[in-house]
Amino acid sequence: MTLRPDVHLLIIDSDSTVGGVWSKDRLYPNLVAQVKHGLFNYTDTPMPRRKPEMDDKVTGDMIHDYLHKYANDHDLLRRTRFNTFVQRVSRCEEGWHLTCLGPQGAEASLQTIKLMVCTGVTSIPNMPALKTVDITVPIIHSRDLGVAFEALGKDSIQDVVVVGAAKSAYDAVYLLLSMGKRVTWLIRPDGAGPLAILPSELLGYFNSIGVASTRLMTYLSPSILNTKGTLYRFFQRTVIGRWCIGKIWDGITYLSDRHAGYSKGDHVAQLRPEVNRQRYTRNMRSRDTRRLADMGSVFWANSGLGVITLPDFWSKIHTGNVKIIRDNIDLVEQNTVVLRSGETLSADYIVMCTGWGDHFGMFDARTKAELGLPTVYEASPRDSDESSYGWEKYDMEADSAVNKKLPFLAEPPGLTNPMTNNVQPQRRWRLYRRSIPYSLAVKGDRSLAIMGQIHTVQTPLVSEVQSFWSILYLLGEINLPNRDIMAREIADWNAWTRKRYLSQGQKFPYSLYDFLPVRDLLLSV
Repeated sequence: MTLRPDVHLLIIDSDSTVGGVWSKDRLYPNLVAQVKHGLFNYTDTPMPRRKPEMDDKVTGDMIHDYLHKYANDHDLLRRTRFNTFVQRVSRCEEGWHLTCLGPQGAEASLQTIKLMVCTGVTSIPNMPALKTVDITVPIIHSRDLGVAFEALGKDSIQDVVVVGAAKSAYDAVYLLLSMGKRVTWLIRPDGAGPLAILPSELLGYFNSIGVASTRLMTYLSPSILNTKGTLYRFFQRTVIGRWCIGKIWDGITYLSDRHAGYSKGDHVAQLRPEVNRQRYTRNMRSRDTRRLADMGSVFWANSGLGVITLPDFWSKIHTGNVKIIRDNIDLVEQNTVVLRSGETLSADYIVMCTGWGDHFGMFDARTKAELGLPTVYEASPRDSDESSYGWEKYDMEADSAVNKKLPFLAEPPGLTNPMTNNVQPQRRWRLYRRSIPYSLAVKGDRSLAIMGQIHTVQTPLVSEVQSFWSILYLLGEINLPNRDIMAREIADWNAWTRKRYLSQGQKFPYSLYDFLPVRDLLLSV
């Protein structure tokens, strides 16, 4: 609105309040952000401290109130249509046609010249299809814990089954134990396994996210965005530099494992991340790359990365009434959960912490393929588009380039379930700067930008800078490079994030420890 004061801006939100993952209905007690105070800000508006006794913690309600006030102060609330779900998006002569469902289910149509898709990755719950018979037990997704909090607090709810190994599962188990419930925690044995979790502070002093947000960290994490300069050459291109990095990550992993207490001999041992401590290499020349395999889960973040936000978190998991089982659900009959092993569980409630579904479901399969968005089906219509742009060649060259520039990543670590890191071509993103569909950019079509897909430890800052860059692009204020440079940039990122963050890099434009190079890249225009 600053650049174009006369713009007709409409924000469509399926929720009833601002905030997305921090909207009012998704908040519950003990929900704390994985950043300290001062690191969840937009550049023009610092977040105020509300509760001095909470030190640097940033609670869910603090974030919601901050985002609501920010939207109100910047005249965005009156431009927002809440409780409206975008059902379909398709091309039309003058841009894009949207079909929406309103609060009472009424269908409405809109047309727009410019469209920014800002659904993020936590909009559509992934609810696995369970076989059920005469089901009587409520089943909810972790997204709905806030809405279900009152019901979960009833005395009649005693036995709760939590399914999944994402950070939301850890938070749900902690919440339920705090409420005095008996928890059975189910984690499937054939997935990527539990995520790595950092303590809130390293060595009892250094804030973990604060450390991860330093410029030094960008050199301690092999990044395709950071392949120039003396520090890069030392840390990434010399044996002694890689040895130093290995020692640092060994130390961080050791501190994280000790803080969690995986070796105490109780049920928490089953939450140890499943990145093997050793791996086999193909030749002795790869000997020094073993150093990276030893660095474990905190470095690779194969299942994601979490940060402990409450001081009694691990003690409650260790001493609470929780049973951890590695199994799959075969059937839910009435209020009984039947596992694949044959074991049965009584449940008053089931909480599915099973991740997120297709947040690009408003586009049909063909449009997804044309835009370079990830799809999950075998007979991909993307094949013709992939070949027409020569992606196979770009991908092969990018794979070799990453191996050469970042030798640490040439061979992956051992995984308990290595199939989780199988290359899935239909899951590759073809977005320049993780925002602009390549197929539109090469045609000079500046009608669409995809936002909020980059995973980092500094989401607010990266989202803000990416928004600035994308708006300038949509307005024609940024000149793009030629198609070859854009294609190589996209292929290099895909090859790097897949090698660097393994199964998470298959799913998303993952860039946990690399947000500063991302910001630098966008600000360089």
